[in-house]
Order: sequence, then C-alpha cells, then structure tokens
Amino acid sequence: MALPFSKSQITRLGERLVKASEPSDEDLTALSELLLAYDDTLDSALGVVRSLGFDPTSRVKNTGTILEKLARHGGSWLKSIQDLAGMRIVLDGDRAVQDEAVRAIALAFDSAERETKVIDRRAQPSQGYRAVHVIVYPDGIPVEVQVRTQWQHEWADMFEKLADLIGRGIRYGEPPAHWWDAVAHATDGKTPKQAAVFRELYDASYRWHEALAKSAVALSDLIDALEDAEVSGVGKTEVQELWDDVREDLAEFRERMSGMTPVSDRGDLGSVGS
Repeated sequence: MALPFSKSQITRLGERLVKASEPSDEDLTALSELLLAYDDTLDSALGVVRSLGFDPTSRVKNTGTILEKLARHGGSWLKSIQDLAGMRIVLDGDRAVQDEAVRAIALAFDSAERETKVIDRRAQPSQGYRAVHVIVYPDGIPVEVQVRTQWQHEWADMFEKLADLIGRGIRYGEPPAHWWDAVAHATDGKTPKQAAVFRELYDASYRWHEALAKSAVALSDLIDALEDAEVSGVGKTEVQELWDDVREDLAEFRERMSGMTPVSDRGDLGSVGS
C-alpha cells in the first residue's frame, strides 16, 4: 500500500503538529490515515518475517508517542522516520545467532524497491541500548525490525521502565527529570529550616536517580562485554559466573523500581524517599 501523502505533505503535517498547542482535527485525521498505511505495510512485512520461523511482536507508533517525538526532533522528522512501523524479535541465542537472523531477514527483503539498511546498535549503542535494527522497505515504506538477544531485551525493558519513573530523557543521555518545583510549592509557608530539610531530601533523591541511570548503562556495558566473551569462547566458567551477577543486578533494579513513584506523579512530598 502506498503512502496517502507525498513527502512534502508529510513534512508540512509534521511541522503543523509540532507548532500547534492543540493539533487540529484535520491534522489528527491525516496522521491516522498515514498510520493506517504503515499498519498495512507492517502486516505484509510480518508475514515475510514469520515465514522465516521468527515470532515477532509488532506495533505502529501511537499518536501520543509521535507528538512526543516531534516535539523533540522537529516536524521534518515525520517524513524520514524509520520506526513508525516496527516489529521486535527476541532470540534464544547468542550474537552469532543474532547475526544469522539479521542476514536472513535482509535476504528475505532483497527484492524490495529500496535496499535494506542494517543499523548495528551493538557497535554504536545509545545510552546503553544495544540491538540490531534491520530497516526493510516493502512497498517502499520503511519498517524497522529490532533483533535482540534475550539479555539485550531484558536490559532494554528494564531501562524503559526506569525512564518512565525518573524521566524519559535518560534514553537520550539527558539527566533525570527535576521535580523541585513541586517541592518548592509544598514548602510555601514553611520555616527556612523546614524548607532546607525538604531541599536536602530532594537533592539526595535526585542524586540517587542519577546513580541509577549511570548504573543501568554500566550494566549494559557489562552485558555487552559478556556477550563478546561468550562468542569468543574465552573463559566459559568465568563468563557464566558473571552472567549470574547480571541476573542478580537486573533483579535488584526491578526490586528498586517496584517501590518508586514516577517523577511526573510527585505532586507532594510523600514519595521523596522512594
């Protein structure tokens, strides 16, 4: 299925969406039409990938996510986005299995009108995120196929949940979100000493959030090193012991996050120490 709009029309749509404080009904309808075209193409691509023996999950980005991305990247992003439609494959195997899966997917789409693009985020990670993205072009429309090992997937799932709790910007290397404004408002009418205590609590909590984000990226680096060692076959016993450590670290992250309140929900000071 062809896209319902030209690239210039999609660019103008993106620019209108990013500039408007409240998108018009007409622009939201146009965006829905665009997403329907991506959805049809995604269904076609899913059939091809499933025929290879993979069991992917899939999604077309929703309106809220697109508007968030437009606010970050600008209106012209809409015409060049490669992951409006995407699927994810989580493999039961190491990087050698991952490389073979990437080759099989690329080969399956080699007759498409545009050449398949492979983005190896193992070599160029983004804030700890590692995977291999295969961009295929059925009907000339990009569909992103994320190919992950189980460890890459478990880390990415953990980090996504952490970002929901301490600030979505950490996925782009930004610091955790600040919530001092809520604290400052709650200290209205407090004595200077009381306000100082609240500020100290805030500072300690914020430093903890920073440490969590850095620790998560460091854990991804350890996973990367272990996956490299696993493929090389060096020190198999030692590698297994370190995998046990990674498993424990991931469990510890999940336990910590289970008691946290998202920064966006901190309208009072009841969650300062969480």
